[in-house]
Amino acid sequence: MYRLNRVDAWILLAIYRAGKQNKTDYADIVSCLPDLSLSVPQHQEFKEAYNKFLYIKFILADGADASLAPAAQQLIETAQPEFAIGSGAHAWVDAIFNKLAIYKCKSMCDRHEWQEAQYLHGLELLSELKGADNVN
Repeated sequence: MYRLNRVDAWILLAIYRAGKQNKTDYADIVSCLPDLSLSVPQHQEFKEAYNKFLYIKFILADGADASLAPAAQQLIETAQPEFAIGSGAHAWVDAIFNKLAIYKCKSMCDRHEWQEAQYLHGLELLSELKGADNVN
């Protein structure tokens, strides 16, 4: 049995944030992680989350591109008002996790569209964005 965890919630929020910017490829999703005070999930954690989300039909996959299914988008958007303004992404991730906690996967998909090279490129983009935020 596979359970969804806080890292999965954080990755789901990154997919949501990327979708809001019309970005759907893996590198862009990595670059849209909402809070850098947490350690960045490893490539394997992204792949496991991807396969869990495919299994419960929370994402739509088109090769290496992924977008949220309507049910996942609604879950994230209804979780958003639950956190206090100013509390940051941690509270939003916790609210998403609380909603994901009811899901249990007897299995998960075993697809390999997300490649490590894309992950590494996403980390570069994330680093560039972080650097740009520090300049401003």
